[in-house]
Amino acid sequence: MPRRQSLSFLLLCLLISSTHADSSTDTIPSLGNSSSNLVSIQQEKALGNAWLRTFRRHTQAYDNPLVTEYLTNLVYKLAPNSAVIDRDFTITIVDNPSLNAFAVPGSIIGVNAGLFFNANTEQEFASVIAHELAHLSQRHYARMLERQKLAAPLTLAGFLASAIIAATAGSEAGVAALASTQALSAEKQLKFSRKNEQEADRLGIKILANSAFDPRAMPKMFERMYKQTGLRAESLPEYLSTHPLSDTRISDTRGRAEQYPRARYRDDIDFHFSKNMIISDYAESRQAAVEYFNNILQKGNTTQISTATFGLAYAHLKTKPLKTIELLEKLLEQYPNQISINTIYAQALSNASRHTDAISTLEQQLSRNPHNYSLSRALAKAYLDANKIKESNHLLTKMSLRYPEDPEIWYLLAEVAGLAGDIAHLHQARAEYFYLTARMNQAIEQLSLALKKTTSELDELKIQSRLDLFYAIKENPLF
Repeated sequence: MPRRQSLSFLLLCLLISSTHADSSTDTIPSLGNSSSNLVSIQQEKALGNAWLRTFRRHTQAYDNPLVTEYLTNLVYKLAPNSAVIDRDFTITIVDNPSLNAFAVPGSIIGVNAGLFFNANTEQEFASVIAHELAHLSQRHYARMLERQKLAAPLTLAGFLASAIIAATAGSEAGVAALASTQALSAEKQLKFSRKNEQEADRLGIKILANSAFDPRAMPKMFERMYKQTGLRAESLPEYLSTHPLSDTRISDTRGRAEQYPRARYRDDIDFHFSKNMIISDYAESRQAAVEYFNNILQKGNTTQISTATFGLAYAHLKTKPLKTIELLEKLLEQYPNQISINTIYAQALSNASRHTDAISTLEQQLSRNPHNYSLSRALAKAYLDANKIKESNHLLTKMSLRYPEDPEIWYLLAEVAGLAGDIAHLHQARAEYFYLTARMNQAIEQLSLALKKTTSELDELKIQSRLDLFYAIKENPLF
């Protein structure tokens, strides 16, 4: 279940960050004077990466490789039809059932897990992602920073901290923290926010239409989000007058969407597989999830039956793997090469102690889909379950080179390296995990231990170089 985040704790972080931003020990990239151009793409990337490391420290990730892979694929379907310059995206999913999505400078896109089960269709889900891509494409964050330099001294760390609050406690809290941190009048903040939201809506609808998604899904999704807030503009405190949804905005997006011809749109089945895994994970109990999917199986149409069968199989995965195997073998007759089905099927085989079959299934799928993230993660775990420590260590080491910014890979690699008796690499992997979660003291400690344990001169040079970098980051943090 999701780890609940304390709003008061995050507000404290905001105040601390605001104080540190003015200290001589923090190195914030210069934004130039009021006549300069926008923050550079390189500065945005550095700030975004620093923000993400801190964000990971204060939030719990929803770690499901299949869901992350689905969201990543969706972003890359939409991005070619956007004007985003930096398309080296980083995707993060927050372990939180509330409805929220966010985009951060540096091409970081995140959602709360709750966004999945608050969207009825992939079209609606994609509309939220398209909107966030539009914000990135127009560099609204950089423009906000540039504009607000003219109004008040900029506290960049406070701005980034407010994004953490928005991602964990809701967009309203983030807006409130942002407004108070930057000491802007409600009137100026409101005017700028509305302009940006209108632009993101217009471009987001265009991104959807050009990517073969339904542009009418955006007003549908916005209307549902608006109803779920239970708020109306006249009842909002003044500092929350920038609440992103209103009747006017929904009406505007509906009018824009109607300018596009109507067509029939088909959801990617992996959206519904992802949604059903999240529904199962957030259910009050496994039995509640089982009853939910059984109810759909009794009443649903053909597509719903397939996705509900997958959801039911996933709900049984940990406690009744043989039932999962039985259900998925039927689905595999219909979708023999579906990565998501094969991945969960292999996990069930492993849970049922059929390790050879699990490994064979995953290796066969990887031969068809080289380097696939979900299959590789599952195979590394299957090797580990089968006590094939060397094979698991080798695969995770290769994955760490392909996905060096993924803290979960380093976390798993540390575990496997320890089991393999490779203590130097255990400490190195732990160091990378701590670095990616903004725990620099622990990262430095682990690299120092690795330096003592290594017997390779080449590794010693690499570790020392990394250690020097970590000390530099600790002494001159961006955030």
